[in-house]
Amino acid sequence: MIEALTNPALKGGVKLLTALNLDVVARRSVAVPLLLDGNQLLDFLELERGYRKVKQLVVDYLVRSYKGEKASYFKVWHEVKEVVKQIGLPFAYAQQAVKDAVETYNSWAEVGGRSPEVKKVSPYATPNVWRFNSLTSLSLRLMSGRYTAELWPHKRFWLFEWLIRTGRARRANTIRLKRVGNRVYAVFTYEIEPEAPKEPVAVTAFDVNENTVVAASVDLKASADMVAQWNRRWIQPSISIRVFRTDFGRLAKRYDAIRRKWAEELSVEVNGKKLSGTHTREYRRRVKRLREKDRKRDRVNKIAHELTGEAAILVTENVGKKPQEEMVVDKRSPQLRHRIKQIPIRAVMEKVRDKAAERGLRLLFVSSRKNSKTCPIHGVEMSFPLGPKIGLCPRGHWVHRDVAAVLNMLRRAAERLDEEYAETVKRALSAVDVKALEEWSQYVLEAERAVRT
Repeated sequence: MIEALTNPALKGGVKLLTALNLDVVARRSVAVPLLLDGNQLLDFLELERGYRKVKQLVVDYLVRSYKGEKASYFKVWHEVKEVVKQIGLPFAYAQQAVKDAVETYNSWAEVGGRSPEVKKVSPYATPNVWRFNSLTSLSLRLMSGRYTAELWPHKRFWLFEWLIRTGRARRANTIRLKRVGNRVYAVFTYEIEPEAPKEPVAVTAFDVNENTVVAASVDLKASADMVAQWNRRWIQPSISIRVFRTDFGRLAKRYDAIRRKWAEELSVEVNGKKLSGTHTREYRRRVKRLREKDRKRDRVNKIAHELTGEAAILVTENVGKKPQEEMVVDKRSPQLRHRIKQIPIRAVMEKVRDKAAERGLRLLFVSSRKNSKTCPIHGVEMSFPLGPKIGLCPRGHWVHRDVAAVLNMLRRAAERLDEEYAETVKRALSAVDVKALEEWSQYVLEAERAVRT
């Protein structure tokens, strides 16, 4: 569970400003169980085997023939269709398997590494092979024929179907058939119409760390009292610092300890040589039951929901494709390097962007250069004599690096937006003094100590 801790400072307000929305389509996937009988399940398993065989065949062909160059589906289909037809897969599924293989190969061509191996597949079903018989049943073409399969719908499925009927969403024509154990799911994809752009009440900069997300918000809401109307020079925009607890580092540390313990338990000694238990079938079986990815995804979703809960302009750093690689360059501890690499920074950014597009908010990326190493008041580079968290400004005061990062993000954002908005943020930052920095730094440190206990 994410804990939100608030510490408001500096009160006041300014006029509301309109934020532009990102031109991004919000997509959501919903998995609905299919109630297949024994014969239908066996037919699906045969379809799954044929789909995997076709995909692996095409991937191996592309690795041998194209040698890292980009591949086009239409060209590849004409090259392999005669061989694919001999496998006996239905025509529509064969086309989707080839398209899936081309996408897998192109992804591999970008990053390189070992040749891709197809272990598990989820066949794509085009409109030719599936259709709704009713709201709770599908007519589905499998390997040997067409069947009527009942759905087991849930409230999330009904929610998106209601959005379709009210004109706020659209269902994709293609579905995925995903098997988990002996249960088959129909995965529907919906494109949601973004909400209209909202007038922001705040601008929020956030920074993702190992166990926390630190956010700084400038309040844009105008004060309506008579004193403010009489003398506007007394209005000071407010800034507040919040810390969201995520426990990404604790989660990685816990699961790493569990895996090490299992590897030690299952290790064996052969001819005087100790072999690690990571190569045993029992170890792989245990690891499959770990829910590390599910727990991370749950935390990422909650962070995005918290950050996009109010009408605000969101600001964060442009961290690149692999931000963890830059963070571990000077780290010697293998455990620390592992925890840093397990922080889903890109996943948080993408989820926040997706949620912001859905809710009519704006997300602004600024440069990440020395945001956490520069004093937000004096603009000079800090030193870190007491460790990596607390920085010492040459002017003689201390500041937490996460507090400095979010305030410097706000300062850079002010240089790129409307004049009225920029003036608001600059006035808010100009009111920040050394005392406020020290209070915020102490607050963030206490939140981090609470995570470690």
